[in-house]
Amino acid sequence: MTVRDDAFVGQIITPLRRYIPVGWFDWEPYGKRPKSWWPDLFMFLGFLALAFFVSYPSWLVHLDLEVRLWAVDANDLEWLTAVARGGAEFGQARTVATVTLLIAIWCALRSRSIRPLLMYVISFITLASILGLKHLLGRPLSQHPFKLLEVSPEGPMLFTYHAEGGGAIVDATAFPSGHAVNSILLFGLIVMLIGHVIPAWARWALLIAPPVIVFTSQVYLGQHWLSDEPAGFLLGLIIIRSAKRVPWHTIPLGPLKVFDPATRRTILISVLLILGVMLTPTLHLIPALISAAVLPTLGLIWLWLSTKAKQHREALEAAEAEGPGPEGDPEIPSQPSDSHPKA
Repeated sequence: MTVRDDAFVGQIITPLRRYIPVGWFDWEPYGKRPKSWWPDLFMFLGFLALAFFVSYPSWLVHLDLEVRLWAVDANDLEWLTAVARGGAEFGQARTVATVTLLIAIWCALRSRSIRPLLMYVISFITLASILGLKHLLGRPLSQHPFKLLEVSPEGPMLFTYHAEGGGAIVDATAFPSGHAVNSILLFGLIVMLIGHVIPAWARWALLIAPPVIVFTSQVYLGQHWLSDEPAGFLLGLIIIRSAKRVPWHTIPLGPLKVFDPATRRTILISVLLILGVMLTPTLHLIPALISAAVLPTLGLIWLWLSTKAKQHREALEAAEAEGPGPEGDPEIPSQPSDSHPKA
């Protein structure tokens, strides 16, 4: 029994085609859709419980303070501190979000679709809500433990901007930890983007190692209170589970259908707009407001022009399909038939 040539070629091409950088294959996110909302509900209740226990001088607040004071004394080893700072980068948005975007671009080019970029943008925008939550709750950062302890010696009242509780510390954005959210969400997005082309051990490493590294690094460095970390992990898990529920590879694109299949120019313009959105929070107030107004406007103009161009192309194709009109193709006069003899 011999193996046909096409079967042999298929055995070679099928594994390799997954790694072709620009190509011909459909993309779909890796991972199964969560079947139940109960875990999400329990995680949200867990987050609320943490928020409650750090809203007054509870046992958790005292534990946070004790761990933070331990970290002050533990930072004597310079090499270990340097390692911890490197580990904290696994939760840094400017680092991990950039890597995630590059992977999303690769997937978009490979599938000639904007869907990977759409998943990245919508899931990444949820981090903005976390930033708003941090400001709303107003927990002072753990870099000021002694000042907080002086203000409220019975236990730092960490959920307030006011002098009687927060020590007049302006930068009160500790709870929940954004690094912890990033370590769950962004690495989860990476697995959703390329989970099909990496081995199982790599998927598990991407999902487990970053949160562990970020947790230990930030607590050791004193960049966050201990309870900030699990609160961030819970929110990150809720967001990534919500992202998994969306069928990104089949969801109707609506007006964005004009960009599917996507050309390289379409992907390039999309990336430039995404980068503009990512840089907006880093600007000062006035430039940030201008950017927030200009970028959506440019996107809508691009969408309108692309829609008009597509309508024009479709009109031309329809005209060509109908063929030339009566003037361009004059009718040929019919000839008398010879099939019937004359009477």
